[in-house]
Amino acid sequence: MAFSIRLFVFILLLMFSSNPMIIMAKEIKYNHNSETISEIKEKVDFTILTPRKIPNDWILDTKTSPWIMLLYMNSKDTKLMIAIHLRKGFPLSNEDFPHSQQVDINGNKGYFHKWIDSGEVDKNGDTITGGLLNWVQDGTYVEMNSSRFSKEEMLEIARSMK
Repeated sequence: MAFSIRLFVFILLLMFSSNPMIIMAKEIKYNHNSETISEIKEKVDFTILTPRKIPNDWILDTKTSPWIMLLYMNSKDTKLMIAIHLRKGFPLSNEDFPHSQQVDINGNKGYFHKWIDSGEVDKNGDTITGGLLNWVQDGTYVEMNSSRFSKEEMLEIARSMK
């Protein structure tokens, strides 16, 4: 019996050390009786993309009308960290975002526009940063916004979406 347990542990260690691409799925914490990502996927006819690079303690609030909204809140559920809006994709062009900076997100043309009051301090004493990021990936239109994360941090989260 002890040998079989040691063998099992050895095989697990071997699998994880020899294949760095294995990633353990983390449990998503939901709030406000939100529908789960799995439930939402069953209701729509487009790909639901979710970020992989987010802190473990964030809480997800989902809304499904008029489009899919993924609202990632801080661990105390008091501050919106990132909002992601999803709907069936449609072609984007430079004319749609004349004042935005073009960016690459997973090989897709995206557009970033910083907030007009970026760098100012809001009523809660937080410095406004970030902006609005738009792109189409796997047939899904994605609009991400944040006033708490920089453009680079938003792009890192956007590029982790699968």
